[in-house]
Amino acid sequence: MKSIALIAVVICLSCSISGCGGGYSSHSNTPLSQTLAGTWDFTYVSSKGGSATVSGTFTQTGGAFSASAKLTGTCASSGTISGTVSGSAITGTLTETNPETINVTGTLATDGSTASGAYQVTSATGACAAASGDTGTWSGMRTAVPIGPYSGMVRTGNRLPVHIILNLNGDPGQISGTANFTNSACLRSLKVTGTQTGSNLELRGDSGNEGSIVLSGTTDPEAKTLNLNSVVSGACQAESGVGTLTKVQ
Repeated sequence: MKSIALIAVVICLSCSISGCGGGYSSHSNTPLSQTLAGTWDFTYVSSKGGSATVSGTFTQTGGAFSASAKLTGTCASSGTISGTVSGSAITGTLTETNPETINVTGTLATDGSTASGAYQVTSATGACAAASGDTGTWSGMRTAVPIGPYSGMVRTGNRLPVHIILNLNGDPGQISGTANFTNSACLRSLKVTGTQTGSNLELRGDSGNEGSIVLSGTTDPEAKTLNLNSVVSGACQAESGVGTLTKVQ
């Protein structure tokens, strides 16, 4: 009995020294990094008033992350984001193409679906010069990749609505699938490919003599609905329009 008790004491002391349980390194008390990998939409709110959105698809190796970014409401339309996650703490740099450099710090939520923090513009020249020294806050939400069948109507300008069924698969960098049409005078079924950046989605398909189509728009955070603008080329270009496709359960 004394031997068993002694072993239990040694185990408890070992846990106290090295750290037992999930979420911590076996060599230190440093928490393991969470991940930003995936598609995100961020909103930046300036202390001077006004806001901008940043969307990107992140990759992460260890604690280091990076992404190409699409920007709206700011002096540049694109840029890159890179930095590190240590535990739930985020430190990074957003570099816009105009150019402008923004330092960001923040926290990733425990469930990994949201993040928030603060930013500071450290340098800005050219078209972005007015933003120099700006500070503010930011918040972000992870967006799911649209996978599976989606069905809905595209309302056209002067023709009957066109019913589209999309079957999609893949990841943000390469989404592919098929599009099937009902009530279209030209399009029947074609393969589509595209990409997703944050909630922004673009798909393209070409059926040769029957024409081609570009479907661009946004998806909700859970990828249950696709709000799309349909641009048709060829003999059925009058079938271009807008519509909402809903995921078929």
